[in-house]
Amino acid sequence: MADAKPDFHGLRGCLVAVCLTAALYATHAEGAIVPVGPFTGDFSDTFDRFSSTDAVQSLSVFDDQATLNNLSEGGAIKIEFNSQLNGDLVVPRSGMMVGQLGIGLWDFATPALRFGGYFENNSGADDATLFFYDASDNLIDTVIASVPVAGGTWTWNGWQSDVPFQRIEVVGNGVIDGFIWYEDMQLVAVPEPASGALLFSVLAFTALQGRAKRRTTGTAHSDV
Repeated sequence: MADAKPDFHGLRGCLVAVCLTAALYATHAEGAIVPVGPFTGDFSDTFDRFSSTDAVQSLSVFDDQATLNNLSEGGAIKIEFNSQLNGDLVVPRSGMMVGQLGIGLWDFATPALRFGGYFENNSGADDATLFFYDASDNLIDTVIASVPVAGGTWTWNGWQSDVPFQRIEVVGNGVIDGFIWYEDMQLVAVPEPASGALLFSVLAFTALQGRAKRRTTGTAHSDV
């Protein structure tokens, strides 16, 4: 009985398909950051686990999946029951809230695709600018968060990206680059790479095909 030869042509075709899929994904990944409405992420943080006020330079958030860091000299990351500046009072949506006095940096343990939550502001100036960076420290996009000073209300801001982002730098427009407050924050992390799973499936399918052909060939020769 002749030995069955591996189907290299079939494997080559499958690998080409994997490469084309990866190329299409890479092309699709050139999209910019776009706003999204309220969502529930893989990780959420209401900050209600804190029971006392504090001012730190780095705070672990999202179940240790990220840190919120202060980048401004003389600034801090604040944990508060409430905050009042120049008569503008901010109170949390729930028990506690977290804010930045200075430039804030959200640094994620693994790349993310969605980020959002409720923002408040008592810095004396509207809005904030967010800079999204990838894992290689390349700037992906710059967006404006709607954070009005007037009204004393929490405003939803959320974004998604086809390019995984690793860090978000938040710069306010008021005192020490803004008193920006956060509540009910949401994060969606990057799922397992689809290309690797697809390649594994292709190789497994090819191996099964080869095994089936060997069985068929062996049966045909035994009947001769």
